[in-house]
Amino acid sequence: MVLNKDMLISRRIDNMFNIDYIKAIISKFLRTSNKNVKPNIQLQQLYDSNDYYEVLMLLQEYNLSQAMPFLACGMSCYFNNQVNENGLSNLKLSPQDIEDAKFIASCFGKTINYSDNNLSTLYTTLLGTTEFNYGMQTFPAGIFEDVFQCSSDHSLPIQPIVGESESDYYCRVLDYQISQFDNFPTERKSEALARAKRLASNFCNGKNRIYLIPFENVASNKTSFGDVEGLRDGKLSGKELEAKLDSLYSFEQLLQAFDVSITNGMSPYDNPNMTSEYGIAIYGTIASKGISFFEIDRMYDLIQKKARDMVYTDGDVIPNDFDLIMQESSRLKK
Repeated sequence: MVLNKDMLISRRIDNMFNIDYIKAIISKFLRTSNKNVKPNIQLQQLYDSNDYYEVLMLLQEYNLSQAMPFLACGMSCYFNNQVNENGLSNLKLSPQDIEDAKFIASCFGKTINYSDNNLSTLYTTLLGTTEFNYGMQTFPAGIFEDVFQCSSDHSLPIQPIVGESESDYYCRVLDYQISQFDNFPTERKSEALARAKRLASNFCNGKNRIYLIPFENVASNKTSFGDVEGLRDGKLSGKELEAKLDSLYSFEQLLQAFDVSITNGMSPYDNPNMTSEYGIAIYGTIASKGISFFEIDRMYDLIQKKARDMVYTDGDVIPNDFDLIMQESSRLKK
């Protein structure tokens, strides 16, 4: 069954749909200065008043209920202020954070390349499980894997403690990883931990968001399924870079080439490329008109909340099995 807008509003959120709640959400987002990027009150209510697993199903149903579906982009709170000011184009890490990340990675014998050829690239999928899971992540993959030495599946590497801040947790993670790395330069440990604290604090400061992007906003943008060699690794520049971009499909052409239909009752979700973990890369400036967002918890914060719903209290060690915590918490609420 595909839910229409009225059904989505009424399901499980009747008690939330009141003027005080709506005023609170609007007030919360008044600081958004880019008037084209706005909070999506309907989806915020949907997220706030449903269980994690129910939300995953309802998001896809919401997207299919629209006259034109949206692309979605789950993004760290790190970029909230940039999006508030300038929309979803040309999002950057600060020079200080790049320096900190490179310093820590080098202590583990790794080199991080943050060159993007000044090419604005945004990774998206259709609204649903894939993008929701990306939106729950604290760090971009390069920082999570090369700085904090964590798994590419974004599972938590060591057990959290109830009441422990996320930035403190990741400093503890790094301390643990240092202890497991035989060749870590001991004279750089204190500086590495201080840089990690600053870096983690910048990525744990606020709520992550999922942005909804109308198809028409990117119809003419150059697009690819996943990465294209040379576009983000610094291997191409100048005319070679322009030639590579020119060879790509626009988003509209990409849909046609891969038989992705949004008419005649067919669903874009039927094409696995549209929900792949590799994402749909959108290159260049993205028009902000009609873009909306809703805020979500990071996985770490959600685990902390669910642990408190169970028998855990401050100082208790939490199993670092996300699915186990979520399922047990849901069971206890029934």
